[in-house]
Amino acid sequence: MNITDKVFLWLSISDIDLSTLYELMSLFDSIDDIWNLDKYQGKIMYCLSGKDFQNFISIRDSGILDKAIADLEKSDINHICYYDKNFPKCFKILDFPPLVIYYKGDLSLLNQRNISIVGTRLCTRYGKEQTERFAYELSKAGFNIISGLAEGVDGFAHKGALRANGKTISIVANGLNTIYPAINVNLAQEIVDAGGLVLSANYPDFNIKNFSFVQRNRLIAAASEGVLITEAGVNSGALHTVNFALDLGKEVFVLPGNCNSPSSEGTNNLIKKYFSTCVTKPQEIIETLNLNYKLIQDVINTQKPIQKIDKELILNDLEKVIYDLVQLEDVHFDEILEKTKIDTKKLMVLLTTMEIRGLIKKLPGNYYGRKD
Repeated sequence: MNITDKVFLWLSISDIDLSTLYELMSLFDSIDDIWNLDKYQGKIMYCLSGKDFQNFISIRDSGILDKAIADLEKSDINHICYYDKNFPKCFKILDFPPLVIYYKGDLSLLNQRNISIVGTRLCTRYGKEQTERFAYELSKAGFNIISGLAEGVDGFAHKGALRANGKTISIVANGLNTIYPAINVNLAQEIVDAGGLVLSANYPDFNIKNFSFVQRNRLIAAASEGVLITEAGVNSGALHTVNFALDLGKEVFVLPGNCNSPSSEGTNNLIKKYFSTCVTKPQEIIETLNLNYKLIQDVINTQKPIQKIDKELILNDLEKVIYDLVQLEDVHFDEILEKTKIDTKKLMVLLTTMEIRGLIKKLPGNYYGRKD
């Protein structure tokens, strides 16, 4: 394992807030320099609090990091670091992408067409039946089904996809050696055996914490074209996934429920607030996402390239505006929106495709900068 991988794993198992870790990394010309404690201890202390600094150093010097690396190399758990060219592009749109993804199964599924299905752990018979119905039909239509491997709606979403002989992706809040809840350990293995994917942004022996669920929900939203919430109470954690999806410009679909059922109070409230999210048939979701997919392909493929920057780089009008903006300084999304005068969703697609092509890079705080 090279030094860069070791540093990323070290950062990953430190349990330090991601925004702080990105701030720390920004202080170094090379991530590898963090390994050189004798030379750069002052920089690290500048960024980390006393407690975080002591814990961070202890992880390396006490052998915890060496053991974690040895355990990872001996296990059937794979990992990929943020700097790797094959790191999932869907996570790079986040302000602070996970530094390491740990996974079992087919990571390439994240590059395919995915929809997430989430909801309450305390689902009713109605919630179970409708979740499995929608998961089955959406899977048959060619979508991979994403959920969080929790009890209730999550589990039934995975099972509906498996029953359709489709692929399903489980993004979990725990480490892959500590699957939670334990009742779904076999389901996790079934997902992998069926050609699916189970992944976590937390190291394999990580024990679940309250904040882990919010982080997990953020990844579920990022990996999906759209989010379907089939049944949820007013305090359901699934509502976090909806909020993340809305922030990311993703489609949100909500299934109406019994107005007398606490398990549907959260979903019914969403429909009252965002009436257009209401769906009653899987085909409604399929039609909406296919229409969006065509729009994305049009943005990527049909704009006439008219600006030539160098011998190989050809840009269309909007790309040229964005490319020129970020050459001088990092630019916030809102400023780009103002300069280009295009729809928010279309701009998000355009920025993502430019990042994928290596023309620009996404920075923390929803800023964009030039690709060095």
